[in-house]
Amino acid sequence: MGFSGKEHGTVRYDFILIAVVLLLTLMGLVILYSASYLFAMNQPRRFTSGLTPLVGNFAAFILMIAIFPILALVKLEWLKKTWVVILVMLITIILNILPFLRPLRRDGHAMRWIIIKEGIGFQPSELIKIVLPLYLAYILDKNNDKLNSFMYGPLPPVVITALFCTLVLIQSNFSDAVLIALASMIICFIAGIRLRWFALVLAAILPIAHKLIFGNRDGRWYQRIANFFSHTESPPDLRTQIDFSLEAIQSGGFWGKGIGQGTVKIRVPEIHGDFVFASFVEETGFLGVLFYLVLIGVFAAISYVVAWRNKNRFIQLLAFGLITPVVIQTLLNIAVVAGIIPTTGVPLPFVSSGGTSLLITLASAALLVNMARQHVHSENGGDYAG
Repeated sequence: MGFSGKEHGTVRYDFILIAVVLLLTLMGLVILYSASYLFAMNQPRRFTSGLTPLVGNFAAFILMIAIFPILALVKLEWLKKTWVVILVMLITIILNILPFLRPLRRDGHAMRWIIIKEGIGFQPSELIKIVLPLYLAYILDKNNDKLNSFMYGPLPPVVITALFCTLVLIQSNFSDAVLIALASMIICFIAGIRLRWFALVLAAILPIAHKLIFGNRDGRWYQRIANFFSHTESPPDLRTQIDFSLEAIQSGGFWGKGIGQGTVKIRVPEIHGDFVFASFVEETGFLGVLFYLVLIGVFAAISYVVAWRNKNRFIQLLAFGLITPVVIQTLLNIAVVAGIIPTTGVPLPFVSSGGTSLLITLASAALLVNMARQHVHSENGGDYAG
């Protein structure tokens, strides 16, 4: 059986995606509340997003109730206009420079946030996860007939990707820089950039990455890798975040302990951030994990099918660029929490604390719903222009 058929009507991919995104978002809010409420109760000021992890995500959810329909209904060809692409690129670059300006920072905050006032901030590097795919889809579609030329094929994506990665690295966010570079390479591969250019790019990237990681033995990036490959067991009084995380996962079993009933989670430092998956597994067990993975799987499968079948090259590349970071982040976060790879700092989509991350994820989802809606119209033989 195919995905659609004239005899039985077309499968409403857009409706399915909306339902899946809503379920993932609501489930994420519940999971985050359960993981963070004890932490929030112990804070001196409970109603600021910087101190109560749930507030930022809830604010993003409320904001997207208004924005989601706009992004899901906007004409996608409008995003292809040169002035639109240039404008959003410039805004994104400026926003990623602002965290370095003293008036927009606060002591104790990493240089990756624009702090508007205490407890209210925005992480501009998250915006790159939408803007870079938009630019790459635009330029690779525009230069489709010239991709074999270095000037028109690999050079523009390399220059812009390198610019964004540099800004993110200066913000001391190595994991996001790697994620951005990887997503960019996947889009270029789908577009048909020749493999020899990937080899040259990797030959240039690997020495730089080696220098960044191993050039400073006291740095955070090196220490994370060194601790991961260390075979010495942590003393009982110096248990690490990953030790407690694995204990929480193992204690969840098949059924889990029930929402709000987790006990090991309270020993995992900052569990509402990158390690919220450990709390989720402890309280919902294997069944909860399976449900989350099925939802993410359906979300990704429909998005990739819609992208693959789309005859509009710009929309096809944009769709691949929007869904791929969500998939990569999910796999990386789960791998970190399960102790398979070193700690990366990559959040779990729809779940981890971070209003900016959820906002950008939902914005990407809205555009993917838009593409699915276009696919439904095309399957029905309509003249929907996107």
